[in-house]
Amino acid sequence: MHEALDRGAEMFNWAERSARSGQRNGSKVRGVAVGQGFHPASFAGFDGLVRLSPEGKLHIHTGVGNLGTYSHTDTSRVAAEILKCNWENCLVVRGDSDRHLPWNSGQFGSNTSGTQTRTAYAAAMNAIGKLKEIAAMDLGGSPDDYDIGDERVFRKDNSSANMTYAAAAQRAIELGGKFSGEEVPEDVHPITQAAVRGLAGSGLIGVAKDNLAAGGITPALVAGFMEIELDVETGKFEIIEYVGVADCGTVIHPQSLATQIKGGAVMGIGLAALERIIYDPQTGLPGNIGLHQAKPPSYLDVPAEMQWDAVDEPDFVNPVGVKGIGEPVMGAASAALVCSISDALGGHYFNRSPIVPDMIVNAVSGQEPSHKPLQISTA
Repeated sequence: MHEALDRGAEMFNWAERSARSGQRNGSKVRGVAVGQGFHPASFAGFDGLVRLSPEGKLHIHTGVGNLGTYSHTDTSRVAAEILKCNWENCLVVRGDSDRHLPWNSGQFGSNTSGTQTRTAYAAAMNAIGKLKEIAAMDLGGSPDDYDIGDERVFRKDNSSANMTYAAAAQRAIELGGKFSGEEVPEDVHPITQAAVRGLAGSGLIGVAKDNLAAGGITPALVAGFMEIELDVETGKFEIIEYVGVADCGTVIHPQSLATQIKGGAVMGIGLAALERIIYDPQTGLPGNIGLHQAKPPSYLDVPAEMQWDAVDEPDFVNPVGVKGIGEPVMGAASAALVCSISDALGGHYFNRSPIVPDMIVNAVSGQEPSHKPLQISTA
């Protein structure tokens, strides 16, 4: 996190911007702050499943869902890279248990990237072990004498002694047993066992439970920097600048990470200052009439451009250095906005969010809040 803070401060130009804290222009006051977000970012113990077909295609089976991030495909690339397969020669199999998918985690809690890269790695390593065993049977020597590359398994001391993945997949079908999925590891989940049985005899099956070292809680961290201009007469504000820097391990898809950091910031802004729901104190029912009274942020509520970056330092537990990211970007932006409002008001502390205009106007004028804590949505 300290590297994220240092990098964010440099990108944000903290020294110059923080000097503007409290500056007034009529009824408008500048507020500058930094927020931090944390969330556990990986699970262990789920299953990975890949299949090499006699056509030489790598089928990467993933049971994770899709909340719009398409991280099911990002994380599947790990299997392709470990097996040294051309991505154009790979197929991601997902979306329906009828397609023989393994037991995987749900897509929630910032865990997908960290969890699914582990399972993809485990399955790919299992497939590599079987490739080497088959090559040793047919070409001589021991499995340790072999390596992989260019979608072939070959002898380390004589690369001309080799076998294509397609040929190895066909040989796996002929050998049967663990090689083609007729035998299933006992430690994988029953759902994964059923998936393997459904694929049995169709190629070389790589299947394994993620028994890799877990190392306790894997932290995903984000630092968010924000400058706002707050109108103390109306309670409304404009976000002048936002910078988000993530500590999420090795970055596997920069474009997707950029979208996650910016999109999560938008959600955090909504949590901090816009999405209030009023409750009827007599019935406990929501008193809002329509979405507009608790509307999520729009393009008009956030900066046209938001800067982002990542520390890109590998996680020491994940086999490819990856951690998840999701909730921390919301938390960092939300905290940065809440603290920016507090900074603009000279340090006034609101004990709940969202901080909406009437709360700000009441605080400036010394009035009691319009609503008691249990009458509104609180965070």
